[in-house]
Amino acid sequence: MPDFKELLQNMTSRLILIQLLIFFGVQQGLFANAHTGFELYYFEDSRFKPWQFLTHLFLHRDYIHLASNLVAIWFLGRALEYQWGETRFVIFYIACGVGAAIISLFVDYLFLGPYWGASIGASGVVYGLMTAFVLNFPDFKFSFIFIPTLVAAKHVLLVLLLIDLIAGMTGFSIFGSNIAHFSHLGGALMGFLMVQLFKRAR
Repeated sequence: MPDFKELLQNMTSRLILIQLLIFFGVQQGLFANAHTGFELYYFEDSRFKPWQFLTHLFLHRDYIHLASNLVAIWFLGRALEYQWGETRFVIFYIACGVGAAIISLFVDYLFLGPYWGASIGASGVVYGLMTAFVLNFPDFKFSFIFIPTLVAAKHVLLVLLLIDLIAGMTGFSIFGSNIAHFSHLGGALMGFLMVQLFKRAR
């Protein structure tokens, strides 16, 4: 059985642990069924605070939201952190999350109108990680139980981006309501831009 300290030697594991502690200790504990003030609100909302661009990344709506994001962060994050190192990985993580939120609010302001609910979750980060993963490991393939053949990571990403683009433009989503589709797309864009920046900085 792996030592607990060994599990926390990488930043990916620490970020996952932080989100677990916040979900179970704060969202399901101290602030159960209540707003924490760390959710992200539309910039014209009286509840909006600048720090919410960062803090909303560590909150999740429910167990499925939490599990899906953390599994993706665990799988994608470890490979990218190993390649980049801890410092660049943290910079990438925050840049994708904050950038995705800013892009989503900008799209709301220009085209969709204000969303007065609370936005939470690291999905923008996940899409940034997926984009970086595809750019760094273009030949990697996933195995799905319901698909009889291996599927290239780049094809999985392309399908997800198309779904989000269509859902964002039409309002119809196969994944349900209250999903920030343009935050997903913004995260992917930020992931692409950050990878190019890292390449130039070598």
